[in-house]
Amino acid sequence: MLAAAAMKTGDLVGFTFFIGTMAMFAASVFFYFERQTVSDKWKTSLLISALITTIAAAHYMYMREYWCSNFNGTNAGVASPTEFRYIDWLLTVPLMCVEFYLPVSYTHLTLPTKRIV
Repeated sequence: MLAAAAMKTGDLVGFTFFIGTMAMFAASVFFYFERQTVSDKWKTSLLISALITTIAAAHYMYMREYWCSNFNGTNAGVASPTEFRYIDWLLTVPLMCVEFYLPVSYTHLTLPTKRIV
């Protein structure tokens, strides 16, 4: 699944994809397990966060595989997995919009009426 042997020595882009994938998978696991410890109103927010990071981690894994199999040292523009990034954004950005709305709706934030100097 993760072709670490295919990554060339000194391939910082491939290594960055690998680190990003592992960090996002770790965040997903954290969000899934922490969902059990929070109050009910925050469970949906943590579930959406877990979905976002899981989707992103899967796409970063594919991007790393694509990069490692196509990059030969001189074709960075051609080997760039741009399509995977746009597919990832198409799925995760709407979820992020929902995710950013939920905490605000839960806290009922209001703007102060007096100016504090």
